[in-house]
Formats: sequence, structure tokens, C-alpha cells
Amino acid sequence: MVDKIDGYLREVALQAAQIQKDDLIATALREDYASSEENRESFAARGNRVNERLSELILRSEFMDAIYLINANQEVYYADKEYRFESNLALEAMAREKPEAFVWAPFNDHNRLVGAKEIIHEPTGKRIGLLVVMLNPERVAMAYSTYGSQEFFITNVGGLILSNSDQQLIGTRLRHPDTKNTVVLERGSAYSGFRFISLFSKANFNQEINSLAFFALLITAATWLLVLVLTIILLRRVTTPIARLSRLMGKAQKEVYEKIDNIKTIDEVGRLCVSFNHLITDIQNLIEKVYKVELLNKEAELKMIKAQINPHFLYNTLESVNIMAKELGSTAIPDMIRLLAAIFRFSISPGSDLIPLKNELQFVLYYLQLAKYRYKERLTWTIDVSEELQQLIVPKLILQPLVENAILHGIDQIEGQGSIKISAYLQGYDLIVEIQDNGAGLNLPFKGQQSSGIGLNNVKQRIQLLYGNRYGLTIEPASDCGTIVRLRLPININEG
Repeated sequence: MVDKIDGYLREVALQAAQIQKDDLIATALREDYASSEENRESFAARGNRVNERLSELILRSEFMDAIYLINANQEVYYADKEYRFESNLALEAMAREKPEAFVWAPFNDHNRLVGAKEIIHEPTGKRIGLLVVMLNPERVAMAYSTYGSQEFFITNVGGLILSNSDQQLIGTRLRHPDTKNTVVLERGSAYSGFRFISLFSKANFNQEINSLAFFALLITAATWLLVLVLTIILLRRVTTPIARLSRLMGKAQKEVYEKIDNIKTIDEVGRLCVSFNHLITDIQNLIEKVYKVELLNKEAELKMIKAQINPHFLYNTLESVNIMAKELGSTAIPDMIRLLAAIFRFSISPGSDLIPLKNELQFVLYYLQLAKYRYKERLTWTIDVSEELQQLIVPKLILQPLVENAILHGIDQIEGQGSIKISAYLQGYDLIVEIQDNGAGLNLPFKGQQSSGIGLNNVKQRIQLLYGNRYGLTIEPASDCGTIVRLRLPININEG
């Protein structure tokens, strides 16, 4: 409220500065200062024009009640209902102390706040007049009527009341009330020098404090409620996906694999849910891969079981045939039976599915020696595998189906001599095994046909399930004639 009233007083001071710059008023003051008694225009004739202009300027102001303009000859122009001005000498002395400022008097003139400013003729620096402004006491009282206090006073430093809603108290000394039931608030103005005093009933003051306290508590409660709601919303955005993730992880422990759907966030929780979905996908793919491997192993085991039906009976029967062949004087049949028994023994022998390449080559050699009794001089072979490569580990029964395929679909389809070459070498970090024949080539439709045990497709599928799609086998024509089956395997040094 003090700042508000000071703002009104500053506005009045600015209006006073505009009044002294008015052309008609400035001209009149200069003429009054320069004119002599003999040749200057009648003061009364000029005064009418100046008074009318002052009256017009009052209408533009909210607080001005009267304007008095005193020229260098102590003659007064005024805009007032009646001439009411007594403190010209005191105001003149105050204005002379601060010639550049608008000063407010620490006293009343006819119960009105009054201020003055000295008017200087700039070319000469001479004083040519004094501008005095008086404020309407009722309008000033209305400026602080909304303050809400029991009483509001504008006083000077000595306690003289300059403004109050009760006009009868203006000009009297302020009596401080009993502080037992009244709260006195006082503040001074650095601009006008006035003192602003407000009186509050302690009951009303405490009620106001209680209202402010209640309002503060209400705001605090509303703030905490808002914080609680926001916290719950934020926590639910975090805890709900985590709870779902925990529940699905529990299902995954029971081998029930489900993904999290409707992932709406991209924060750490959202990325965690996406990673969980990738993990579930990888687990499902791995389970499918392992399941296929198990199916192939079961299929191979079933075939081995079929081949192992009463193996002692089979061995005893072959031994009986061998004895009978020797008694009849045959030499080829005992060797064939020996080779066939070795092949059976290798095929159904228990142990790991991964064996050294040397053992696999020995098994292929048994098969070639047995096949030679049928094809005789039409079948020849060479094995070009270094001793170091023979120590590498390969899947069991992986080469025999390829050699059998080369004989049945290659050499058996030509009339001339057939040859098979088995070679191995390293290419990068992979082991390459080639089975090359000089048979009929790729013109015959051999794909999809089965050889003794496992076909080419099963060989390729076994390799890819064990080592991945990067490995397997390829078939291509040889440079001159025949076919090359190329087997690609990883380099495994130790068994398993």
C-alpha cells in the first residue's frame, strides 16, 4: 500500500512537471518576469486565460484538487472553486532548497496534502514562479480504503495526521491506541517523507493469520496430494512392467515362455522388456534347434537299435558262414564277412557321436574294401589326408554316406574304371573334406534318394544343427568329369 500511494504521488509530480511546460503558462510567467508596471498587459486579462488552462489540467488528474501558480511578482493564478491557499511562504522556502525536485509539505493546507516545485527560467537561471498542487483528501482516502485495516493514517515525522478517512482528524496529533488489543504497523516513505500507519484489531489480525495458515495448510495438502498422485502414476509406469516381467520370468522357470506385449515406454524399463523378449525368442529358437538335434539323435538311435537286434546272434551267424566258406575253400567270402562284421561293429559301437577323422577314414576304408569285391578292378581310391588333420574331431558316420553316394550314383552309372579321391585341407578356420569321383556327374537325379543309413540331406542337416548354417556340404561338378562333394566343418581338436 505504501508503494501504491508513493506511485500516486510520483504520478502527480510528473503531471506538475507537464503543467510548468505548458506553452501558455510558461509564456505568462516569462512575461510577468520581464514586464514592468507601465507597459505589461493587465494581470487580470492574462489571468483569465491562465486560470482556464489550469482548470483544464485539473480535469486530467485523478487526485488534484487545486493548482496555484505564483509569478515573480507574487501574484497568483489559480484553479480552485475559491481561493484557499495559506502556506505559500513555507512552500516557497521548501522548494528553494530543492529547486530541481517536486517537494511534498509535511503539513496540511485546508486539510489537503500539498506539494510545490520552483519554476526556473532556463536562459537566465532566475526564479520566475512557484507551482503549488493540492490533493483532494477524499480521493486520497479512497486510495487506501481497500487496505483492510481498522484505521489508516498518513502522518509527518512528528505524528501530525495529514490524511485519514475521517476529515475531522486531519491536522491533529495521532494518539497511539492501546497495544493490548491493537496491532500497529508503521512504515516510512523514502520518496515523500510521510509516515504510513495502519491499526488492526488483534482479533481481526489473528483471524487473518489463521486464514493465511489455513490457506497455507490447504496449499500444502493439495501439493502433497498432487505429489502423491504423480508418484503413484510414475511408480505404476515403472512397477507394472517390472511386475509383469517378474511374473513372466517365473513362468519361464517353469518352461512356459511368453513375451511382454504392449511395451509403450522407451526408458530403461522399456529396454529391459525388449531385451527380455529377445531372450525369450533366442531361447525358443535354441529349444527348437536342440529339439531337432534330439529328434535326429533319436532317429539314429532307433536305426542303431534296429541294427543291434540280437548282435550276438548276427556275429555268431556271420562266424558260422565264415567257417563254412573256409571249409568250402573260398577265400573272398571270409574277407567280406570280416569287413562286414567290422562295419557293423563300428556302426553300433557305443560312445561319443564325435570321433577323430582317422577313425572315420578307417570305417570308410572298410566300406571301400567291401565294395571292391563287387566292382573289382572297376573301383579304385586314394586317401590324401595328412596325419595332423586325421587327429581333428568330426561327427561319426559323416563320410560313409558320401562315399556310398559317389559309388552308387557316380561310378555304378559308367562302364569304365571308376575312382574315388578323399582329401582334406584347412581353409581359414574351417576343415574342408572333399569326396571326388569320376562318375556320371550331376546329370542323374540322385537328390532325395537314400543310401545305406543316412542320406545327403541328413548329413547336411546334422552338420548345420551341430555347428550352424555356416557349415554343411555342397555338390558341384568336377573340372573334367564326375562330381565333387565338399564338406565344411569347424576345426575341433578335442573330442566333444
